[in-house]
Amino acid sequence: MDKKILVVCGNGIASSSIMVSILQDFLKENGWHADVDKASLMDCTTDRFNSYDLIVSSTKIDNPGVSTPVIVGAGLLTGIGEDEILEQVGALVK
Repeated sequence: MDKKILVVCGNGIASSSIMVSILQDFLKENGWHADVDKASLMDCTTDRFNSYDLIVSSTKIDNPGVSTPVIVGAGLLTGIGEDEILEQVGALVK
C-alpha cells in the first residue's frame, strides 16, 4: 500500500505546490510510490493530519495532538538542507 504524504504551507498554494513537485520527483527517481496531497495549514484539523503517514510542512506544526511524523520542509524551497530533508522522507517512505 502506498504511503500518504500531506504537504502543507500557509495558504496551500505556492510553497506547497513547489514542495509537492520536488517530493514527487524524488520519489519517482528512487522508485518509491506515495500519494502526495497538499493543503493549507488553516484547513487542516488534527484528524486530517493524523490520517497521513507523513507531513511535510513549510513551518513547524505546533499541535500536540498530531501523532503523524512531521518534517519541516522549508529547505525544499530554499535548497538549504534539502538533501537531509529528502533523506528523512526516504527513510519514512521506503
